[in-house]
Amino acid sequence: MSCSLLTSGWPKGCKDNAGGLKRVLLANKIDVVSFTEDTVGSLPVPSGEITAITRSAGATFYEFVPNKMSSNWVENIQANAQNGTVGYEQVLTMIFAKNEAAARNRVVLLAQGEVYAIVEDYNGKYFLLGEFNGCELTGGSSSSGTALSDLNGWTLTLTAMEPEPAKEVTAAAIATLDIVE
Repeated sequence: MSCSLLTSGWPKGCKDNAGGLKRVLLANKIDVVSFTEDTVGSLPVPSGEITAITRSAGATFYEFVPNKMSSNWVENIQANAQNGTVGYEQVLTMIFAKNEAAARNRVVLLAQGEVYAIVEDYNGKYFLLGEFNGCELTGGSSSSGTALSDLNGWTLTLTAMEPEPAKEVTAAAIATLDIVE
């Protein structure tokens, strides 16, 4: 059987791109009913954009704002030629200042469930992590720091293993969400 191959190249872009995460929106996986993808593209590769998010009544996305220039997400391609399989490991790392009871309690709750994560980068783009299987807290640490300017706070790692790469979420879809700080 022949599989479809490339349909376009990858041109060199302009130097108008920025790294880092501005904020992360988290929702309990149980509260999201579905994601609607724009199907303008042709199979097997549609557009890759989420244009709507359907939530159960009263469902909320919670805004997490990490320390500036500290947090990121990485998508690792997990391919196995012998098995003929491919998956996408999405790893979100967030860093927050201050060890305090409220932060500790957020971590306890986050560790107990599965969430969807929408990350906003410094280019004003949004990406959905954990679309099919959700994200889970898989690691992290709390630290007092040593020097006066060291991190006193939390480093959290959420991970998802997905059958497809992360999709971009349109600003219009984000505008429909109930977001709580």
